[in-house]
Amino acid sequence: MAALPRCAVRWFLLSLILALPALAATAPHISLAVDATEAPRKIFHARMTFPANPGTLTLYYPKWIPGEHGPTGPIQDLTGLKFTANGSILKWRRDLLDGWTIHVEVPPGAANVEAALDFISPTGPDGLYTGGASATDKMSVISWNTMLLYPAGWTSDELTYEARLRLPAGWKFGTPLPVASQSAAEIRFKPASLTTLVDSPVITGEYLRVVPLTENPLREMDIAADSAGALEAPPEVFDHYKNLVDQAEKLFGAHHYREYHFVYSLSDHVAHFGLEHHESNDSRSEERALVDWQKRLLAAGLLPHEYVHSWNGKYRRPADLTTPDYEKPMQDDLLWVYEGLTSLAQPAGHRRRRARNARFAPSVGVLAAAAGLLRRRCAELALGGHDHPSTNPWQEIPGRLLPPLPRRPEWAP
Repeated sequence: MAALPRCAVRWFLLSLILALPALAATAPHISLAVDATEAPRKIFHARMTFPANPGTLTLYYPKWIPGEHGPTGPIQDLTGLKFTANGSILKWRRDLLDGWTIHVEVPPGAANVEAALDFISPTGPDGLYTGGASATDKMSVISWNTMLLYPAGWTSDELTYEARLRLPAGWKFGTPLPVASQSAAEIRFKPASLTTLVDSPVITGEYLRVVPLTENPLREMDIAADSAGALEAPPEVFDHYKNLVDQAEKLFGAHHYREYHFVYSLSDHVAHFGLEHHESNDSRSEERALVDWQKRLLAAGLLPHEYVHSWNGKYRRPADLTTPDYEKPMQDDLLWVYEGLTSLAQPAGHRRRRARNARFAPSVGVLAAAAGLLRRRCAELALGGHDHPSTNPWQEIPGRLLPPLPRRPEWAP
């Protein structure tokens, strides 16, 4: 066997030395236990265990949530923070320049840090998206980003979380997050990256209906409501959602997800919005949005829009929205393109063309005579809402909602 050249040996040894820190650094595996048994009181408890070394452990509370297009992480509703190691309470402080950053002093001899926090879901109109009202006495949506911390120095793809969840007695649930096991007392989920965890909401409630749409892959509607009657929509309504799935498959020619869940909340006491995810969407409407034909017509574009975002925004994500974690800011100056392209591509689903035209006719009529870009640039509409969370820049466009219709047209779904 011929001897290797001396220079080759030197390069090999140098490469090995440089690689040792990377080989020694293993991304943390974090356990997370969420107790939602007090969800009817809008109180949630979370416990986490972080591997740690003596010194300062820096933790983040998720700030920039994908799909929310701003620093909307509801840090104002986080309370009860406590850190311990080996049974002793640890000192911690909030970063002076960033309220979402926490520094914990880890003492010598500690290999893990136990963290505890409480999340109080809002009761009024305050809060945006997952930071808005998310729980009633009959149902709730668990958004994992509101109930966890994560360590600095790692991307959300590198971090692994093993989550457990406790629900009020008798409440059922739906989620795209793979389940490892479940009992009457607790649900255990399969280990998942932080990216996947935050992207996988759980809907739960006393009144929950699962409506299968397709098999192979599984596509279903997981619908929770404040009353049993709100779930009793006419059968043809769910046939229309089956058409939506079929139309999207034909439009895009393929699907990219393992399975897909339409996570749909029906309540007059939760925040109303739509939020896209890779394998689900978190959409929330009025309690009678499925059983009242007028409310059903007004909400008809919500689920199709968020479903298309699974392709346009999640599977194919704009470069400026692709960040390594939830601390780095996203750039939303092309949000009007992001949302507009999705609206353009969304299938009709259960809304016929005539109904869709009627939905947009008032806006078209107003905008035809409006000042348009002389009043405010499109890019400003994408940026203006973040400095003042109580305002919605899209409200500057008048005539977005169709007034109540006097009678049911023949073309109404």
